Amino acid sequence: MRFLALTAVVLLAAAAPSAAAGVGTTGAQFLQVGVGARPLAMGGAFSALPDDANAINWNPGALAEVKTKNLTASYNALFKDENQGFLGYASPVGQAGTAAVGFNYLMVSDIPRRAAESDAPDSTFANQNYVASLAYGRSVILDKFSLGVNLKYIREDLDNFKGSAMAVDLGALYKTPVEHLTAGLVMQNLGTRIGPDPLPLTFKGGAAYRLFKERLVLASDVDWLAMDQRAYWDLGGEFWLDKALALRAGYELGHGVDKTGSMVGFATGFGVKISQLVLDYAFVPFGDLGNTHRFTLGWRF
Repeated sequence: MRFLALTAVVLLAAAAPSAAAGVGTTGAQFLQVGVGARPLAMGGAFSALPDDANAINWNPGALAEVKTKNLTASYNALFKDENQGFLGYASPVGQAGTAAVGFNYLMVSDIPRRAAESDAPDSTFANQNYVASLAYGRSVILDKFSLGVNLKYIREDLDNFKGSAMAVDLGALYKTPVEHLTAGLVMQNLGTRIGPDPLPLTFKGGAAYRLFKERLVLASDVDWLAMDQRAYWDLGGEFWLDKALALRAGYELGHGVDKTGSMVGFATGFGVKISQLVLDYAFVPFGDLGNTHRFTLGWRF
C-alpha cells in the first residue's frame, strides 16, 4: 500500500504542469493511436491484461508475465493514405525479468499542398512518425507485484518539420488477493518536447477479472490525457468459445465531446489460436472519419 501511495504522488506531481494545457497542445499525437488488435477490440481496457510483447505499449510492468519468447507484428489499416504498424519482441532473461524491444510507425502519404485556393494541389508531402522502444519488467514482491519501464526514441517528420524526443513509460501490475483479479497502473510519454510542443502525457489504470476457468475476461480502465485535459472510461470483454477461438468487444466512453459521429468508441473483434500462433482482428469505427481494421499476428516459442 505504501508503494501504491508513493506511485500516486509521483504521477500527480508529473501531471501538475499540464494544468494550463488544452486540447491540441501536444506534439507526436500519433502516440495516442493504440497498437494491437486484441487490446483495441476490447476498447483499450488492457492495462491489467497484457501477457505478450504488446505489453511494451500498454503496460511494461506486465512484461514480467511473459514466460516464453514472444514475437508480435501488427498492421492497422486506418483512414485514406494512413497506415500503422508495430513489431515487438519480448524474452525472459532467466530470473532477472523480461526484456523487450519494439518499433512502431504511423505514416500518412499524399497530403496535398496548396499555395492558394484551387481544386488541384500544387504538390504533396508525407507525415512519417516512428518510435523505437527498449523495455524491461520484472516481479519485485513475491511474484505479486511487477514493475516495468519503456524507454522510447520518438521521431516525427512532417513536410519541413523534423523533430525528435526521448520519453519513458512506467508501469506496474498487481495480482490482488482476490483470485483472478489483477490491477494495472501506467504513465506514458513522460519526456522531452518534440519541437515546441510537449508530448501527450497519459495516465492509465484499471483492473481485469477472469471467470469460468479464465474463459471469460472482463476489464475496465480509466485514461487521463493530461495535456488535453480529457478522460475516457474503457470497458472490454473477451470470451474463449474453445481453446482456438475468442470473441471480443469493448467500448470507450467519453467520445461524445469529440463530435465525430455515431459508433465512435465501439470496438469488436476475434482471436484465432493455432498451436503457437495467434491471429487477432479488431474492427474499430470512427464515425464520420470511417472504419478501421487492425490485424496482429503473434508467435510464442
